[in-house]
Amino acid sequence: MNGKKKGNFLLGFILFFLLFLSACGAQESQSSAEPPAAYATQEAASDAKAPVENTSRTYQDIIGAVEIPAEPNRIVAPYVEDSLITLGVKPAMQWALGDLVQEYLQPHLTDVPRLDFTDGVNMEALIQANPDLIVLYTKNLAENGAYDQFNKIEPTYAFDDATVDWRGTLRKLGQILNKTDVAEKAIQHYDQKVAESKEKLQPYTNGKTVAVIRIKPKEVLLMDGTYYSGPVLYHDLGLQPHKLVRELSWEYHKPLSLEILPELDADYIFLLVQGEAAQVKAKELTDSSIWKGLPAVKNGHVFEVDNTYWMASGAIANEMKIEDVVKHIVAP
Repeated sequence: MNGKKKGNFLLGFILFFLLFLSACGAQESQSSAEPPAAYATQEAASDAKAPVENTSRTYQDIIGAVEIPAEPNRIVAPYVEDSLITLGVKPAMQWALGDLVQEYLQPHLTDVPRLDFTDGVNMEALIQANPDLIVLYTKNLAENGAYDQFNKIEPTYAFDDATVDWRGTLRKLGQILNKTDVAEKAIQHYDQKVAESKEKLQPYTNGKTVAVIRIKPKEVLLMDGTYYSGPVLYHDLGLQPHKLVRELSWEYHKPLSLEILPELDADYIFLLVQGEAAQVKAKELTDSSIWKGLPAVKNGHVFEVDNTYWMASGAIANEMKIEDVVKHIVAP
């Protein structure tokens, strides 16, 4: 190879080598600047499949479907505070009727503002409480457009009647508030208390009858087996209601008059006086010769009990009723 050809060969080789290096550099620069298309698509697909955190859940109440925050913190549940406290939740407001509140819960409701129902629901006070969930204990509170008004403030869950089946109420609230385990433990504790109390009461109450008298300002009633004290005494504890309880209360919802009173020969009577306004009516009854002639009165088996929790429903109230029954019947 002569010198001219050799020089041309070397020059061509050098040019080829420089072009090769330039191509490699460009490819390396592209690789570091962006991922391959297939990898980018895979990452995008992965991001698309990433779970989105739920901020609400839907429940069915007595009215319809309710969308409730997944983690409600400020709950207003008038007359269902017993269940909230049982679940370890402090309500944002508490039920009140003028000066009347659920006294038995007050140790748990320190500094909790009142929602007064004297002239209907105080909507302004409710708004100021800034709840994220409202619970209505009865469908009656949702009537005449009220449900829509509550819902305009915050999501509202309405029970048919939360006081009838307190276990069901507690379980539902436990589900909504992510406290199902707490609810079940409270129910188990209550059932254990019932079993122990029934065993204590059996020697004293076997073959005996019981009546619960509620004295209101203008009438005297026998409590039936459906509400408040009835399910606890006549169902849970298995006590036998006096026949007048069934005839007057369960069947006809009639008041207990002085004319019928002599027939009330129950072995044990529990007496509820509903507030100061009922004191006159209570004195009128207990001062009568007919009252003084009743077997339970003669035998010292009439026990006045606290109206605030005997006219309430929930694990706390019901356990307190059971303690009263055992204390009055067994302790003497």
